[in-house]
Amino acid sequence: MGNIGSTSTWIVGGPVGLGLAAYMYDNRIRNRVRSGDNLKIRIPELPEEVVDRIQAYLPVSSYFRSRTVSRRWRTTLFVPNFLEIRTEVHSKEAWLFILSYRRCRNWSFAYDPAFDRWHKIPLSFLPPDFMYPTAAAGGLLCIRAYMDGDQVLSVCNPLLKLWKTLPAWLEDRIDPVIGIDINPLTQEYKIVAVGSYESGATTEVYDSRMNCWSVTGKLPRKMSFARSAFCNGFFYCLTSGPPDALLAYSMEEGIWRVVPVSRPSFLWYGDIVEYLGRLLLVGALRIDQSFEGVRIWELRESDSVAEWEEVETMPDRLFKDFYRKGKMFYSFQCVGSGNSLYLHVKKTPRVLVCNLGNRPPTWRWLPNSPTCADWSEVSIWGFCINPRMSVSI
Repeated sequence: MGNIGSTSTWIVGGPVGLGLAAYMYDNRIRNRVRSGDNLKIRIPELPEEVVDRIQAYLPVSSYFRSRTVSRRWRTTLFVPNFLEIRTEVHSKEAWLFILSYRRCRNWSFAYDPAFDRWHKIPLSFLPPDFMYPTAAAGGLLCIRAYMDGDQVLSVCNPLLKLWKTLPAWLEDRIDPVIGIDINPLTQEYKIVAVGSYESGATTEVYDSRMNCWSVTGKLPRKMSFARSAFCNGFFYCLTSGPPDALLAYSMEEGIWRVVPVSRPSFLWYGDIVEYLGRLLLVGALRIDQSFEGVRIWELRESDSVAEWEEVETMPDRLFKDFYRKGKMFYSFQCVGSGNSLYLHVKKTPRVLVCNLGNRPPTWRWLPNSPTCADWSEVSIWGFCINPRMSVSI
């Protein structure tokens, strides 16, 4: 292929060749910096469309470093042709975000699976009052603040450091359940907010295109607490009762329904996540005051019948480490990102990941998470960074 940096290096064909060239070129720059080599790196003179395509194959973290090369590379992010190429080659590049629940402006990290490492992603560009991460999707974070007794929502793109405060809700709400859904084609997004304490509370939906809230359907029952997830045009909420229930809100029709499904036997605590168009329930089993394992179920619906079908079990050797004997099993969080499910037990510094894309699914611990003074305050939010990182705020 020739020496990296020579013109002959770039005579490569197809996406594999372009990706390999981009990766090797990025590593050459990084290795020279680490070795203290002050020699200037000569970039071959190539047609701009070829350089754009090579740059598009860089992982997200490498791409942001490459923006310092030149003014053109810095502005490439907003060029339509470049965004189309990135959409083509990076349909899903999933990062896991970990944010401190009350200190997210100063303590926020992202796990990058391409390099198997953590990156510090400061949110210090946000106003000081915004400190409660609430929802995440497609590269956007929704963060809540308390100002003069009222709750205020903000949406931000943590990589581009862009943010805006949303208009006030039309009705008074106390700690509502929040969900955000992004249209992958238009990059427009909607945010669902539904009261979590009132019986028959109405639902409000924010539309980024109109920049306003609208009041829609009422909850069919009281919802004291809920884990939520978007899946196939529905906003699902798993309530903790009593009694427990799975509620589904149609984004198209603006109405709620109760999904006729019974909770799995011996389920103590559960979380719902979306995985490639499927709704999964990840839960801990408790039998006779003893925790016996973690299971994954998939929701199966047909006509008026629904059931949770078990699809995966956490290996016993990992469960024993996940749940430490003699200590209370604190509620855990589970988020889906790409092919992976990330599980984190509160008050512990470790994150377990299950890759459902492998056959059979594989489980492993992530590299040591960043240190935190109080892990009881850490929430994890996972989302897939959309290749069109210039998603409108």
